Amino acid sequence: HARLHRDWCVQNKEGQIIYGDKTANFFRNMCYKHSGYRKYILGMIQEVIDNYDIDGLFLDCMGVFPCYGNECQEDMVKQGMDPFSDDQVRLHTEEVLMEFSRDVKKMLGEDRYLKLNGMPYNKVKDLNTHIEIECLPGRWGYDYFGAQAAYARNIQKKVLYMTGRFQNSWGDFGGLKSKASLENDMWDALSNGVDVSIGDHMHPAENLDPSVYEMVGKIFSDIKEYEPWTDGAKYVADIGVLTDPKGFLDDTYKGLNRMLGELKYSYDILSEDMDLSKYKVLILPDNMKVTPVLKKKLEKHLSENKGILSTGEGGLNPEKTGFAMEQWKFKYEGLDQSNSSYFRMRKDNCDDIGNMRWAMYSHGILMSSTEESETIAEYIKPYFNRHWDGFHGYYYTPPEKATGQAAISRSGNVHHICFKVFDAYYNTAMISHKGIVKYCLERLLKEPVLKCKSIPSTARLTLTEKEKTVQLHVKATFPEVRGKMNIIEEHQVIPSGAEVSVKGNYKNAYLVPGKEQVSIVQNDDYTVVNLPEVVGYAMIALEK
Repeated sequence: HARLHRDWCVQNKEGQIIYGDKTANFFRNMCYKHSGYRKYILGMIQEVIDNYDIDGLFLDCMGVFPCYGNECQEDMVKQGMDPFSDDQVRLHTEEVLMEFSRDVKKMLGEDRYLKLNGMPYNKVKDLNTHIEIECLPGRWGYDYFGAQAAYARNIQKKVLYMTGRFQNSWGDFGGLKSKASLENDMWDALSNGVDVSIGDHMHPAENLDPSVYEMVGKIFSDIKEYEPWTDGAKYVADIGVLTDPKGFLDDTYKGLNRMLGELKYSYDILSEDMDLSKYKVLILPDNMKVTPVLKKKLEKHLSENKGILSTGEGGLNPEKTGFAMEQWKFKYEGLDQSNSSYFRMRKDNCDDIGNMRWAMYSHGILMSSTEESETIAEYIKPYFNRHWDGFHGYYYTPPEKATGQAAISRSGNVHHICFKVFDAYYNTAMISHKGIVKYCLERLLKEPVLKCKSIPSTARLTLTEKEKTVQLHVKATFPEVRGKMNIIEEHQVIPSGAEVSVKGNYKNAYLVPGKEQVSIVQNDDYTVVNLPEVVGYAMIALEK
């Protein structure tokens, strides 16, 4: 129908209805404002609802593709919107999709499932009955899911990890991930307090592939054994990470997910309309501005002697003319125009940092400490920016000297890092960037819910909680980059004898699901768990 009804298609800014890779997805998209297409697709949906006993609907590919077609442009003018503004065109397309989604919800009713796949989680939280986090980590990257789960579990009670059996991508009929790889995805879901699913693509002329479902059946059978400890379990988080209401989790949040996972800090991702009161520390990462609504919540947080870490442009007002709150007692000196600046620790030495001048890689703001704040790391400028002057290219940009400005400064319970450290970590994975975040968090969060000894950075530790137990999740397995793919072929091992300290006093601990006893001792306000050998993954229940 898209071929026969070209007027039903989205028209892009260049006036095209076919664009991009014509052998892939999304080279042609449909306009939900066009009355012909709306009538057609809603009619199909009504036919399915009337004639079949369905549990619900999954509407895929509900992406926002800004439409510059006649119907949309006319409607924008009618509403007093500017059809020459790309931002307003996108806003109009989003609202058209919302209107369509609300119509589908009315047709379906409240007693059936609905998933609008591709729409922002927070925007459709009153329409979706649940969230399915679509992620093929081998191709999309293993840093994607963790951040999505940290956000989704605070929007809907029911959240699924929708991985796929494919080696490459959807529709990869001849591709099958290893059993270890699919097990890893299932463990990631359980560790993050969400449910599991494995996606497939049915052959159009045949049945499901028996080889695939022999593996899937075995994995699901194993996962079912964990259900008494995972059904209804809630993720335990020390740190609340802010995102804007759009909830688009870019490289900043992928880098943050990786960094906090390596440091064994537990966190949720939240928007300003959510409850921030239970978190000991809040992070305003890289680009997170402070609105009047968020300002009130941050003031309450700080009044309770809790901590905040902001980075890059985090903590600024929306206009980026200064810090939004007086508790940021640093002098704001504008956006950093450098592309090659450095930092060096001054306050203390810390592991993996020393006295070296380290590159920032992703720049944010310029600031100086005041009498009410202290410089932890100094800002060091290069001799010049990387640039072209019309005659020569300036590629090598060595550090020159300190400017007197701060790269990291502290004022009371507020720490600020001047550059976009999480974006930089996602793109460069520099150990000193992780080191300075660790430095700040150790001072803001003196008693985290988890501490560990002899656990590698590649392992992941989390806690989930039920009424009578908490579950310690220890995942040793991690991917390896092989060519252009992230691959898991076998499980890694953590030798016995490693220790994890869990905040609180617990009377008993055992491996799930077999209930083999695990050695624990009390140490002040912590219960120290002596881990047995962990092959791939272990879940340990601690009884309250």
